[in-house]
Amino acid sequence: MIAFEWFPNKTQDGTEVMSAVKLGKLFAIKMDYPIPETFIAQSNWKAATFDTWHCCLAHTGADTIREMITKNLVNGLNTYGDLKMQGQCEDCIYGKHSACPYSKNHFREKDILERIHVDIWDPAQTQSACGA
Repeated sequence: MIAFEWFPNKTQDGTEVMSAVKLGKLFAIKMDYPIPETFIAQSNWKAATFDTWHCCLAHTGADTIREMITKNLVNGLNTYGDLKMQGQCEDCIYGKHSACPYSKNHFREKDILERIHVDIWDPAQTQSACGA
């Protein structure tokens, strides 16, 4: 038999909103009287610069972000300052950088595994602008 504990959650006037039973490391919620207000969650959305939103939205183009803001297509997309990039995004520049062409005067390998190319990546040293 599994031991469990009940954890009642009550409003200020003593009305029980929901109860939870602890089963091991999990909580199962039991709600006899759902009150709509109990499902409302509010977050304090802080306004961010246009450049910050560009980074947080996976380096989306400036025109797309500007349209999302001006047409109010996304809840919580609060900005301050100009609705334009304050400069060129260094990450976008490096991400679109193409490889340099190979020299025609290179040694051509003839045997299997004579030369191996490997991409090596350590953990990033720069914290994301969105991780605040």
